[in-house]
Amino acid sequence: MKSFKFLDLETCSLCNRRCPTCIRNSHPDKEKVASFFKKILLPYDVIKEALDQCRDLEFYGGVCLSHYNEPLLDDRIVQIAMLVKSYGMFRPIYLHTNGDFLDEFVAKGLDGFLDRIHISFYDKEGKEEKARWTNSLFKKTKVVNLTMSDHVPTHFSPKFNVNELALKHQNKRCLEPQIRVIINHRREYLLCCDDVVGNFDLGTFPEISIKDFWFGEKRIKIMNDLDKEGGRLKYGYCKTCPRP
Repeated sequence: MKSFKFLDLETCSLCNRRCPTCIRNSHPDKEKVASFFKKILLPYDVIKEALDQCRDLEFYGGVCLSHYNEPLLDDRIVQIAMLVKSYGMFRPIYLHTNGDFLDEFVAKGLDGFLDRIHISFYDKEGKEEKARWTNSLFKKTKVVNLTMSDHVPTHFSPKFNVNELALKHQNKRCLEPQIRVIINHRREYLLCCDDVVGNFDLGTFPEISIKDFWFGEKRIKIMNDLDKEGGRLKYGYCKTCPRP
């Protein structure tokens, strides 16, 4: 079986924005997403253990230091980026940010330790000037300025007809579970980027090792089911997924 291509680590729970289309804000079960609105850090030793296990698995893929959060709200983010870079084997190392907390000091700390930084500009006013400014901050790290940023449809997004999209896609194969290992701020394994609250009960890290998770029967069965046309119909959450 092929290895995963990316390790996603949600190092901090918080985001300063309340975009209605983001699944952390639009999810109807507010109790299940309550932890996103408290400051919870993925412990540093847990992050290091995940990287150690990836090294032992001879994983040479990418490491993303963000998920459904704003990573620059984690005061340790520079230290964490330096740690990932120190292994010398993970590429690309990157994160996604809204840029609200980006300044010269943070940029200098991240420059060269991230291979690239994705900056989304959701505010129309002054976005071109801000994009030029952020580009000037980095000398070694590639800046990907997303000046036309928008959220993609998720299960509960108020901006899209999610029911119509789900019906359109429910017979299509889904390859997302074959791509990445996601560990959120609660140390939960997530099946995919839409699985914000751990709908598939895949366990927690490091109680379940990355190797045992990736090669475990439960994940493999779900992955194989979703790799077939109509496979989404076997899982209620996948059946209602609006993503293609």
